[in-house]
Amino acid sequence: MTSILSNAALWNWTSPVWLAVVPTVIAVLRLQGAKWSYRLWWLIAAMIVLLTAFVSPIGGLADGYLFGAHIVQHLLLLLIVPMFLLLSLPKEAFSGFLDRPGFWGLKSLLSTPAFCWVCGLGVMWLWHIPSLCSAATQNNALGIVRSVSFLLAGLAFWWPIYAPIEKSRLNPMSAAVYLFSACLGCTLLGIYVTFTTVAVCPVFANPADRIGIMTSLYNAGLTPAIDQQLGGLLMWVPPCSLYVAAIISVLCRWYSIDLNHTSKSTKLTEAAV
Repeated sequence: MTSILSNAALWNWTSPVWLAVVPTVIAVLRLQGAKWSYRLWWLIAAMIVLLTAFVSPIGGLADGYLFGAHIVQHLLLLLIVPMFLLLSLPKEAFSGFLDRPGFWGLKSLLSTPAFCWVCGLGVMWLWHIPSLCSAATQNNALGIVRSVSFLLAGLAFWWPIYAPIEKSRLNPMSAAVYLFSACLGCTLLGIYVTFTTVAVCPVFANPADRIGIMTSLYNAGLTPAIDQQLGGLLMWVPPCSLYVAAIISVLCRWYSIDLNHTSKSTKLTEAAV
């Protein structure tokens, strides 16, 4: 497997994703100047993950070779990159931004947790309809639409949890329910993909071996049937693990806020005495 990943043909150093990453990093660095903050590190992490999804062998194998790599790429675009991007946004940049007349519709949608939840789960179900899955893998233009839809849906999904504006976030108990129900949605799709005998994405059942690696993949045990089962497990276990981690982070944030409020109240009481 190591020899497959080191195959130079799987590294796409000319990927158009650089056209989004490089200008973004340059613009942010110019705005930040010499002042570095933890939010900047979240942005850099988001750009690194985005590059990994397309430039590394993950992107190469997702391009019609391995369904499992295809799922990893989509999870990075849907869950990791958007979450990191939201964590990188400063509160002051968004205070009043969504209150502008041209953004009222967007604000209304993002203020509806059900819409955000459906975006996050629905985009994964939609793009794994067999005909759409194969078409988007074989057609570059449709593939770009699919990738952009994953990023936008991910931003919508994580907005009620990690929005830079605190009043836009769900309260901790609602956030826990929101994330746990998302885990159930991923579990159902993962179970279906893992155990169905139908090719979820037919293009991966009979891949065109453009760079001569299929024999090596099959020798490594990654036959189409095993590959689909692996993809189903990847669609099932990692997202739920991430959602559980997010629930813990929300509860920790809640505890920290309550602790600060209690400390301030105690100090005010002592001062009054």
